[in-house]
Amino acid sequence: MFYKVLQIVKKEVINNKYFIITFSNSDMADQCHPGQFFRLKNQQQNFPILPRPFSVYNIQDGKISFLIKIIGESTKNLFETKIGENISLHGPLGNGFKLVKNKKVLIVSGGIGYAPLNFLCDELKKADNEITFFHGGKGSDDIFSKIIKIFTEDGSIGEKGLVTDRLEEFLSQNQIDIVYACGPKIMMKKIYELCKIHNIGLQVSLEAIMACGVGSCCGCTIKIFNENNEIIYKKVCKDGPVFDGYTVVWDE
Repeated sequence: MFYKVLQIVKKEVINNKYFIITFSNSDMADQCHPGQFFRLKNQQQNFPILPRPFSVYNIQDGKISFLIKIIGESTKNLFETKIGENISLHGPLGNGFKLVKNKKVLIVSGGIGYAPLNFLCDELKKADNEITFFHGGKGSDDIFSKIIKIFTEDGSIGEKGLVTDRLEEFLSQNQIDIVYACGPKIMMKKIYELCKIHNIGLQVSLEAIMACGVGSCCGCTIKIFNENNEIIYKKVCKDGPVFDGYTVVWDE
């Protein structure tokens, strides 16, 4: 885990909702694992006070990239930064995905949930997995790649509907060893229900409002079933953000 102030070396504006910023630091990049995150803050802005968490989107040639959705003041401040400006980075933080080898894998993302799964997909390919990737969004602005199976609620690109609409059919017709997912909770709950029916392993990356990012403030606690099927509390930032999908209490 590092705390460094780095310059933005590349910035890519995808559309009016999403952008990518990239930093160069081989030491930090070498320690990153799919599913982990960093806390970022614009050094030129006093508000918001606390850094915000962002999943690692890509690692390449000692560079770390983050796909960011413009939502509030923090992300707007980051969007307005320019190449060469300083950003504080704290990470990599959290526990990432458990990688498999030589398996048939389904990856499912919704909206900005695509960010950690892009990095995951790259690493799974290196381990000779056979990968199918479903991604869904409200419209074309929420789509980042055309080489995957795409669903949009407004039908502006890809197939019209929710990303989960075709999962029952797909899982019934294809042998899948494990599913990796990140996106809205309602989406991942549906994926869990389908995985349970078909007895398929599931790993999910969860989102939560974080303050400290290291498990001290307990602001991102969620309910989890332990090995005795008792409900306990875990911290998304420290114990996650990746969890076994079968341990998450979805009906909350």
